[in-house]
Amino acid sequence: MKAAQDSAGFAERVIGHMLPELDADVRALIEASRGGLAPGDIVGVTRDQKEALLDLGCRLAQLERLDDAAVVLLRLVQLDPLEERALYALGVVCQLRGEPEKAVRLHLQFLALDATNPLGYLRLGECLLAAGDHPQAHDAFLAAKAMAKADPAHAGALAEARARLALPQFETMAADAKRRPAVAAKEG
Repeated sequence: MKAAQDSAGFAERVIGHMLPELDADVRALIEASRGGLAPGDIVGVTRDQKEALLDLGCRLAQLERLDDAAVVLLRLVQLDPLEERALYALGVVCQLRGEPEKAVRLHLQFLALDATNPLGYLRLGECLLAAGDHPQAHDAFLAAKAMAKADPAHAGALAEARARLALPQFETMAADAKRRPAVAAKEG
């Protein structure tokens, strides 16, 4: 906690020292961001404009123009880093482009903002599976299953999670999990 306070204090001193040297517009942006505004809000991007960017990015992805979709969605994330739908969509685009490491980071950011959404866990699990991290992928699919069970509106996600957990890569993990309670009971 002390280290974080020291870092924050240092950052404030550096910014305070640099502010007079910066362009007036840059100073205004820094001051506005200190107030908790997203960059898009600071420069006056409206909610409708953000929705239009999200819609455009998703449509470009549907048309398999993945590079263009990534540019649009990345711009939206830059304008509003807390726009979870943009993080999710950009993560999916990175997945489709064969960039599982980037997609993992984006899906984790998405889940940090919407931790009960089973779709985020499904996409995360797919990326981890593609990267060969089977135990983590298994855990992500289990989380997707648990979150989907909690909400009847996510029946499709529940079915998808169950299908992913039935993949051959996970058969030994499921068998081991079933044996663990029996072994623990014998040892106890």
